[in-house]
Amino acid sequence: MRINNYIEGSRVNGPGFRFCIWVQGCERGCPGCFNQEACKMQGGKEMAVSEIFQIISRDKYDGISVSGGEPFYQKKDLELLLKTAKKQNLNTLVFTGFVYEELAKECRSILKYCDYLVDGPYMQELPSHCKYAGSGNQRFLKLKNGLIEADLTSSTDDAIECEIIINLDGMVTTTGFFDIL
Repeated sequence: MRINNYIEGSRVNGPGFRFCIWVQGCERGCPGCFNQEACKMQGGKEMAVSEIFQIISRDKYDGISVSGGEPFYQKKDLELLLKTAKKQNLNTLVFTGFVYEELAKECRSILKYCDYLVDGPYMQELPSHCKYAGSGNQRFLKLKNGLIEADLTSSTDDAIECEIIINLDGMVTTTGFFDIL
């Protein structure tokens, strides 16, 4: 799996305490995308799913969140990652620029391992009303066996949250959404 970055512990990228992975590569070209570095098709680093889970096993997480780039550009690795997470009793959340209806046609085998999906292209002109979505057109969906069980978009606390993480080397990572208005 081509990875742009990961964070060992976040509370703003989905429900609970999460391990977060940003995959490398996206050609969608959403204006205002907050993670341009992850969109480049080249870059990042290759990591086997087994390597990722060696890191995850260091701590106790409620789940994993996968963002990007575009996770569904790496279908085979994404499915293995989510399947492995489910075997370890971790809930799974995937952020994607595709809408559920598109994915349901081509990626049903992957969706069955998703507990949550934030779907839809980022549209910077539409303010989000869901703390997990970047823009107002995106939905926060609860899935069960690949089917929509509930649309949680308006049921989540709409407070915008962000984290600033400083690692031991002094590298600063921001995640979540900043309310800059």
